[in-house]
Amino acid sequence: MTVPDETVNSIITIATQKLTGSLSGTFDFANTNEALAILSQRFALGVCFGHPDAISYIEKGVASHMRICYSTTDDRSWSYTDYPSEPLLSCAAAHRLHQNHSNLTHALTVLKAKVDGGMFEIGQSGELTSRLLLLIAKDIYVRKDHDISKDSYIRARGSDDDNYWKAELIDCQKVSVIHFLAHLFGDSFWSQAGDTAKELFKHAYINFSHWVPMDGMISPGPEVRYGSVHCRQVFLIYCHTATDAPRQSGLCATGIAQARSNAAISSHSSTR
Repeated sequence: MTVPDETVNSIITIATQKLTGSLSGTFDFANTNEALAILSQRFALGVCFGHPDAISYIEKGVASHMRICYSTTDDRSWSYTDYPSEPLLSCAAAHRLHQNHSNLTHALTVLKAKVDGGMFEIGQSGELTSRLLLLIAKDIYVRKDHDISKDSYIRARGSDDDNYWKAELIDCQKVSVIHFLAHLFGDSFWSQAGDTAKELFKHAYINFSHWVPMDGMISPGPEVRYGSVHCRQVFLIYCHTATDAPRQSGLCATGIAQARSNAAISSHSSTR
């Protein structure tokens, strides 16, 4: 079924409006909650509950910015809330974040001020920094040949190129491990890693659109455990030790898991 070009864009627009709590097509630079909603959905921002603004931030998030209240105590003094793991919503958030260059600058400036004020956790080893670095690097990589002011999707190629439902959202694209790591670390990365490593990864791809938190032990075993979770056509690899059970987070539609002591990268391989 062929649908009008505007249909795909309108879905992204509605998702963005629901997330930001605004009908405006641009960032409201005076509204810090809008920027925080965009970042929280994608980067799993951990709230420091001792901060005086934490409760109001969470309440506004649930009321106006698609944050979900999963449970609450009988007296409503405590509640567990978070953003849903939904790639479409993450793509909408990414589209607004990169709609123009000033949006990203504004959002990160807001986040820096909140982190400096003690409202968000940075992690024992600065894990928030790695979450920002990896995901923003992928955002920029998939947009390097795409006009950021245009559509948030890429049309299908081939016999169905007139079917917009066959289009691929920019931020749900899988990307070559070789090309992405060269983009992230520089062209010299693979020359230092060696030809053997590059050959092993030549058909490997990763795909991720947002981070999600994972609480508690991944495995109850006493030794180091490795496991994989199939998540929206991509595998999430994680690892931890029995003596260290940190709050963890994983990229969803994803290839990377993060823990306090280690991180692992997986790949979605293809022979094409």
